[in-house]
Amino acid sequence: MKKLLFTILIISLNFYAQTHLNKNWVLFNKDNSPLLSNCINALFEDDDNGYWISSVGENNRGYLQFFNDDLWQTFDSINSPLNTSVIITDITQTADGKMLFGTVTNGLYIKDNGDWDSINTSNSPLPDNFIYRVTVDKLNRYWLGIPNYCVAVYDNGNWTFYNNQNSFNGIEDLNFIKVDSLGYIWIGTDYYGLYYYDSASWIKSISGQFSGGPAQAIVGLSIDSENRKWITINERGGGTKIAKSVTDTSFIYYDSTNIGFSFSLLSYDGVVIDQNNTKYFGTTNGLLKYDDMSWQIFDTSNSPIPSNWFNKGIIDSKNNIVYVLSSFYPPAQNYGLIFYNQDSVIVTSIENSTHFVNTYYISQNYPNPFNPVTKIKFSIPKSDIVKIGVYDVLGKEIQTLLNAYKTTASYEVDFDASSLPSGVYFYRMISGSYVETKKMILLR
Repeated sequence: MKKLLFTILIISLNFYAQTHLNKNWVLFNKDNSPLLSNCINALFEDDDNGYWISSVGENNRGYLQFFNDDLWQTFDSINSPLNTSVIITDITQTADGKMLFGTVTNGLYIKDNGDWDSINTSNSPLPDNFIYRVTVDKLNRYWLGIPNYCVAVYDNGNWTFYNNQNSFNGIEDLNFIKVDSLGYIWIGTDYYGLYYYDSASWIKSISGQFSGGPAQAIVGLSIDSENRKWITINERGGGTKIAKSVTDTSFIYYDSTNIGFSFSLLSYDGVVIDQNNTKYFGTTNGLLKYDDMSWQIFDTSNSPIPSNWFNKGIIDSKNNIVYVLSSFYPPAQNYGLIFYNQDSVIVTSIENSTHFVNTYYISQNYPNPFNPVTKIKFSIPKSDIVKIGVYDVLGKEIQTLLNAYKTTASYEVDFDASSLPSGVYFYRMISGSYVETKKMILLR
């Protein structure tokens, strides 16, 4: 069932063009960045602060892209075992730095620096190649969620399989696998409840149906700085709840009566907790925020966002809240990645740089002063002719670094001043009506 729903979601969603946002909201899409598709189904920030993005384009073409400090890389059949038939469902990283990629039909891919490996039904006891969820625990074991079969645990060549018979009824219909600060494994399911594994046994935390009430899907979980679990619940037939743990088996529940906002559904993988312990919940009606005192919702009526479905999210190293943004109601659309930060969104870690890829931008050259080569980065929010020239203190152009038509993206050019004397120089970027000039110093 999960494979069918996953495929339907991929096929049915369309694409959306660039939207102008403010300093607190930044939108990445295929029109204002090198993203190949706005239909994003997996997102992860690695230990080096690089973002891994899996997306699906037209005709169910799968893509894996990576960006860090505005430098983008696409993984395809030329530089990896991946091709457009591979659709990645989940991404994580091991304690020793390996990248893990779960897929719909190809099992698990493992990237260890420049080397790739895989685990699938042909070289392991896996019962199926649909790896819906991938999590690494504190012992560096891989927990693989395989819908309709089991949860498989890989430990350096050894395998353990948890299914309906030896764990709990419903584990084969899992929605997520999370690890808390004690190393307990948490699994939420549709209509079978929430369970955790304490390394000895599986313990029911929340029932799949309260007495006399509707069945409920446990769709998201995140863990705050005090090891409290924040869980999102959708009820069959309508209705939503947010649960905060008091202990691992007792909870305080919030719904529209005490939140003050009503919404249709809480998103799968939609709970995010930032570095200030502020909680965010993705819904089909906006982004719900809770600071342990009051509730607030961001939607199209009070924020410069093009849609209200915050589909799944992460917190990154710069304290940005990053969600997949979609449109829930027909006509369904995909909008790409939305970044939110209550202070100011910063996507790149380059010193003195707070630019966004949906604006024109040219960086300060680096290094500066330089001898004799320096680099200049720039971004354009729409395709156009870009000219970058270098000038002396009298305003005479001494070198043209670029004068060409460029598509929407971020770029980098080098300036080699081997033939020039030490001194102050200027470089200027012109694209459409945008003109920007900066100073640089050649110091021999």
